[in-house]
Amino acid sequence: MSAITAFLRKWLETSSKKQKLTVSLYLLGFVVTIVLLSLGGASQAVNDPLGSTPFYFVSAFVKLLGVLLLIVGCSVLLRRWMQIGPNGKLNRQMRLLETTRLSPKQALHLVAIGDQKFLIGATDQNVSLISPVECNEAPAPEAETQAQSNLDFGALLHSFNLPSENLKKD
Repeated sequence: MSAITAFLRKWLETSSKKQKLTVSLYLLGFVVTIVLLSLGGASQAVNDPLGSTPFYFVSAFVKLLGVLLLIVGCSVLLRRWMQIGPNGKLNRQMRLLETTRLSPKQALHLVAIGDQKFLIGATDQNVSLISPVECNEAPAPEAETQAQSNLDFGALLHSFNLPSENLKKD
């Protein structure tokens, strides 16, 4: 008996709040199930379900549907309650700020953890820290970000001033 109490004490000291809540909900469900089964008192419809009216089956289906919806609703509320912080927002310490694909299997990710930012390289087999980033977030000049629509390809090609002997004419 002392081994069981020692195990329970050790588990209570090392387990998280979420684990304790989960186990307590399972135990509560188990106890409620045992109590409801022990109360007994079967009704006449349970003893003879085939002789009962069709409304018996409809009411049983509606009750089953209600219990299933109650279970799903409680699980959704519990999940949201476990994730939302005191200010109503999710408490996330790590955020993905930006991703740039280098190839289908390689990417650069800018990740913020708290108030620090890191540049991370990722492939299918490896993830590695490239460097910490100090970002001053200065906006890019407007002239560089807009596309130059008045240049055509011919004018761009002539601006390179390539020697004529290197150009082949087909």
